[in-house]
Amino acid sequence: MHSCCETSRVPLECDLRELESLRGLTEHKEIAIARAMDYCVKNRICPPEWLVEAAASLLIDLLKHERPTTRGRTASCIARLRHEMWDVERWDAVKTVREIRQRCKREQTAQKALPAAAVPESHKKRLLKFRKWLNQGTFNCAAKLLVGREALASASTINASYKKIEATRSGPTPPAGAWFDDPFLKQLGLQGSQERTTGRNILDISDLT
Repeated sequence: MHSCCETSRVPLECDLRELESLRGLTEHKEIAIARAMDYCVKNRICPPEWLVEAAASLLIDLLKHERPTTRGRTASCIARLRHEMWDVERWDAVKTVREIRQRCKREQTAQKALPAAAVPESHKKRLLKFRKWLNQGTFNCAAKLLVGREALASASTINASYKKIEATRSGPTPPAGAWFDDPFLKQLGLQGSQERTTGRNILDISDLT
């Protein structure tokens, strides 16, 4: 992929004067930034660093204050991204439950291979606790893992989110949020991975062998 300056020319003095005149406007600054970027595109020149920063800041601000043209919780760009990221969290919760289920099966197999007297009671109780928890069903368990988080939803909604992400994973485009780092998400007013609260019903799967 070519960088900007490999496909565009370096600004001349006349270009810089034009851009600086737009930079100095005190009225309609947002439109001036758009005009400056438009000037660079039409004249095929590399935009100066100040203009790139101003344009990025402007785009983020416009996204945060976007006025939806349709109704619904996913009417704006950021709202759609937020819901897609919730889908990813729900998908991850389902994967966690299935990992717990697999570990329970391995633990059960290991216990059956030993004489009953050789298995500590604490291990038997621990396995029983996990099996009882898993009897709620995969998607209900996933909902339990999401208690206290914005992605919390009903079992049926989690099921739908899981299927949606699985379909996305099989395609050429990665799931939502895979392209965006936490600092950028925070600028948009969204939670980064480090800011999401841990579900209140997390089981310690490290207890299972």
